[in-house]
Amino acid sequence: MSDAVAVFESAAASLLTEGQGAGCLPGDAAGVSDAGRCRAHNEDAWLIDPGLGLLLLADGMGGYNAGEIASAIAIETLRRSPDPTDVTDQEALSCARLADRVEAANLAILAAAARRPECLGMGTTLVVAWLSGIHLRYAHVGDSRLYLMRDSVLTLLTRDHSVGQAMIDAGLADAQAVRQSRMRGVLTRALGVEPGVQVDCAELLLRPGDRLLLCSDGLTDMVADRAIGEILGAAGSPADLAQRLLDRALRLGGHDNVTAIVLEVARPVTPV
Repeated sequence: MSDAVAVFESAAASLLTEGQGAGCLPGDAAGVSDAGRCRAHNEDAWLIDPGLGLLLLADGMGGYNAGEIASAIAIETLRRSPDPTDVTDQEALSCARLADRVEAANLAILAAAARRPECLGMGTTLVVAWLSGIHLRYAHVGDSRLYLMRDSVLTLLTRDHSVGQAMIDAGLADAQAVRQSRMRGVLTRALGVEPGVQVDCAELLLRPGDRLLLCSDGLTDMVADRAIGEILGAAGSPADLAQRLLDRALRLGGHDNVTAIVLEVARPVTPV
């Protein structure tokens, strides 16, 4: 068993998904992952921890050594950070604290690579949703994404740290052209590359009926936002929706590892 598998299975032992949306999560959550049609193994790692209110997804960087180890280290570092429910200072529940956690994951990956020369250069993306009831704080590095589905409207909450996105921002290409470009997946930020990493963080209040989607680029490279919105807006449990998204990506080619996590904010129960 590889170090990455051992680390990830340790985390997965406490994984709680559909039907167990307790603790800090405001509803049910479920996730699925697949190596895809073209990859020999899966470098994505993910975790749902209702007790900590954490949804985590990391995509080990293709073309780098030991990407699956880097993604597993990122997940474990975030999971093993101090329990947010144990702190009393509200500042400790801020986006700044979340960014500190992500930066700690970056240093943990660099330290692991320094100890093992065969892992030198490994890296990963990371997207984190940290919930305390309906209060969402989120952070990301790389091109793994967080979407919000609210009132049948799909909104991308994160912005890819990639050459493709930089081309769009500079007016050098439109989104359709970037989707067809080899440069779309070249990252401008990732964990495990440099000792310092810039982490994008934000927060918002969720509403009953909102749905969140965390996903790797193995989904978004295959499935356009319009189709993601149609699936995420349809009837079904988080487990059903996550599986439909995965199945769509695989049917369209599944060129990369595919991971999707879906959370639905519970609606108030109407008395009979």
